Amino acid sequence: MTRTRSIHTKVQRLIPVLGSPMDGEALGAARAIGRVLDGAGLGFTDLAAAIPAPSIAQGVKTFTPKTPVRTPAATVPEFHAYRLRRAYTSRQEQQHRARVAFCQSRSWRLTPRERGFLDGIARQHGNLTFRQGDCLAALTDRLVWEDRRAC
Repeated sequence: MTRTRSIHTKVQRLIPVLGSPMDGEALGAARAIGRVLDGAGLGFTDLAAAIPAPSIAQGVKTFTPKTPVRTPAATVPEFHAYRLRRAYTSRQEQQHRARVAFCQSRSWRLTPRERGFLDGIARQHGNLTFRQGDCLAALTDRLVWEDRRAC
């Protein structure tokens, strides 16, 4: 009895955090709820089943759309959460292309994994991710340092 009550209070405290505008906080709360439920041998389906659903006989109206809402599956909505955001300016993109060309001109010094990475981002149209930009900068710095040390 006390175990279910402690699960109830933990989950009850975490549920309001799910509405946070900060994605990290909301995801952290969802993961924490999952850990609490998992520790009790339950899952999210058990949580959903525990929520009482009012019946239509009690006077609660349910929403039924008048026309079916259809969204094309191939297109991404304008402000979709997974839409790619520009991480770099166009000038930084030009610098990235110059760095890729510099690194590829010294391909004999690269490992096969680094060559594959450079080939992949050379073929990529558009912006690099932050991680790709950091890896490219580290690779370029290493090759420049090796050039300076060789002289």
